[in-house]
Amino acid sequence: MNQTSPGLYKAYSRANHTVSKTRQVVMLYDGAIRFLQQAIEAIEKKDYETRYHKLTRTCDIVIGLQSCLDFDAGGDSAKVLFDFYSAIDSRIFAVHRTNDIEECRKIIAQIKEMRDVWSQIDRGPDAATAASTGTGEAPAAKPTPDPSDSLTVSA
Repeated sequence: MNQTSPGLYKAYSRANHTVSKTRQVVMLYDGAIRFLQQAIEAIEKKDYETRYHKLTRTCDIVIGLQSCLDFDAGGDSAKVLFDFYSAIDSRIFAVHRTNDIEECRKIIAQIKEMRDVWSQIDRGPDAATAASTGTGEAPAAKPTPDPSDSLTVSA
């Protein structure tokens, strides 16, 4: 399939208008995790070409997320995320040289932690309350506001 197909742009454009910005970030983290897991499989098989491509795709996602940070609206949070993305990118770059599966697993764990935070943001403040109380259920009394109303993410 041609990667510059008009259908791909159309699908992305549709998703960009129908999926909240925070959900898009969660989906990007899911993609990064998936590519890192595929890179581990490639390392185990000594398929270094596939490993290279999967690590490169992961870096593309990380750098894409980093380049969309809004420092004016995000303040200190944007700075923390910028540093997080820089560190992840550097560590992935090192895996290109070392083929260190354990380092890949550590990177996946950190990305999963960040993904879970974004997922809670995406579900709204009631989901965060339920997670912190350990009930697993959000209170039914308050409607869940749209998280994109209070959070600026350029994804």
